[in-house]
Amino acid sequence: MRMVSIGRVGLALMLAAVTTVAPDHLAAQATDPARNAPPRTIIAINPFLPLAGYFQGELETKLRDNLAVAVSGSHTKLDDSYTSVDTKLRLYPQEKGLEGFAIAAGLGYGRISDVSSYYCPELGPCTETHRAASGPTFSVETHYQWLLGRSRHTAVAIGGGVKRYYVDDQPQGFEVFTEYVPTLRLTIGYAFR
Repeated sequence: MRMVSIGRVGLALMLAAVTTVAPDHLAAQATDPARNAPPRTIIAINPFLPLAGYFQGELETKLRDNLAVAVSGSHTKLDDSYTSVDTKLRLYPQEKGLEGFAIAAGLGYGRISDVSSYYCPELGPCTETHRAASGPTFSVETHYQWLLGRSRHTAVAIGGGVKRYYVDDQPQGFEVFTEYVPTLRLTIGYAFR
C-alpha cells in the first residue's frame, strides 16, 4: 500500500515538473530561429554492413535548397571486393534541401580486388593468387531521404544506382573484373546545422 502511494506521489511530481518546464522550453525553442533552422549537414552510415565486415558511410552538406555535395566511402564484397571513395553532386528537385527525392552523379577512385585459389598441383599445396586493379570511378544514383523527429536530427535514406570502375580490362592476365557494379544505399545518420 505504501509503495503505491509513493509511486503516485512520484508520478504527480513528474507530471507537475513536465507541465511547468515544458511550456517554457517550447516557447524558448519557438523564439530561437537558430534552433528551428533546417539541418545543413548529415553524417550517415549503413548500420548493417559492419556486421558482415563491410562499410558504407557518407558526409553530405547542403549548398542550396536544391543542391548538396557529399563525400562517401564504401568497402563491400560481391564476387570481388570493391573499395571506393567518391564525391557526389546531389540534386533535390523539390528544393527541400537534404530531404526527399534526389538524383546524384559522382566521381571517385576505387579498387577491385580478389583472392582466389588459382593453381593446385598434384604434388603440392594450392597457391592463392591475388589480383587487384585500381582506377577512377563514375556513379549515378537516386535516393529518398527523410529527416525524422521534431528536431529533424535523424536522417534515413534508401536508394540505388550503378557505379563504373575504370580499371585495366585484364589485370595480371586474369579474367576480366566486373566493372559495372550495382549500388544500394540504406543509411541512418545524424543531421545537424
